[in-house]
Amino acid sequence: MSVRIIGAGMAGLLAAHMLQRRKPVVYELAKSLPNNHSAVLRFRSGIVGDTLGIPFRSVQMLKATLPWRNPVADILAYSYKNTTVRRSDRSVTQGLVTDTRWMAPTNLIEQMADGINIVYELNGLDAIQCQSEHEGPIISTLPLSAVLATLEYPRLKEVNPDAFVARPGINITATIADCDAYVSLLVPDPNFIFSRLSITGNEMIIECPTPFVNEPEVIEAACHLLGIAPFDVTNTTSKLSRYQKILPLDDHWRKEAIFWLTEQHNIYSLGRFSTHRPGLLLDDLVPDIRRIDQWIGKKDAYARSKSR
Repeated sequence: MSVRIIGAGMAGLLAAHMLQRRKPVVYELAKSLPNNHSAVLRFRSGIVGDTLGIPFRSVQMLKATLPWRNPVADILAYSYKNTTVRRSDRSVTQGLVTDTRWMAPTNLIEQMADGINIVYELNGLDAIQCQSEHEGPIISTLPLSAVLATLEYPRLKEVNPDAFVARPGINITATIADCDAYVSLLVPDPNFIFSRLSITGNEMIIECPTPFVNEPEVIEAACHLLGIAPFDVTNTTSKLSRYQKILPLDDHWRKEAIFWLTEQHNIYSLGRFSTHRPGLLLDDLVPDIRRIDQWIGKKDAYARSKSR
């Protein structure tokens, strides 16, 4: 019996590659292969490239924070700008940090989809709603709140609906002439509408935690902070990100809800939104998929023993 994977994003495609022996079928709502990732795509290690058999490029990245008031105020302001909640656990660094990152090829999504059985224009929530205990496993990359609501999780009302609210934003990308750099500049100052400026090779990415921006003004301000002449920036595009930032849930409640999906409906949650873990990266999903593979194997063995 094949495993069904809901969502043809990077998480779903990575799972399909790693679970080939389970004959995965990927269900996707869109009419064609989506590319929902418009923010910076860097990897902390080469594990994803090694797993996919796709060469990644190792680079040295520079990361800094634009000082505003003081370290404490900057952390609180950066958190509030991104999530509308002041938290002290944001990744705001002081001084210049150099670290190694791995860069994927620009056509990573297309390469990940090559050879994968994808069924388009199929609503994953419909498949989840019709799921019975006798059917094969489902790996869901859909937002956790949507899946729990569809299956009428009995403890869903215990959590304030605002806890599931994801903050939308706009990511602006552009090409910089004569550039091959890898940098990120975090911007806590509330007077700037963007929260992070990045350069990946010759591509500038401006992350704005709001769906309403004046694109020319944003680009001019970003160029000024990065020391780039605006006339050297071309090919500007903007993309709305519906789930740019999510807030953490009570961890005990979150884990119980995910466990309920697995035990009661044979549904395995995978990815940042499906497990509701802010900051989760694609690097983290390789061991997660391996665990899911083990859990499916144990459940299959149990089902076989019951049928004897």
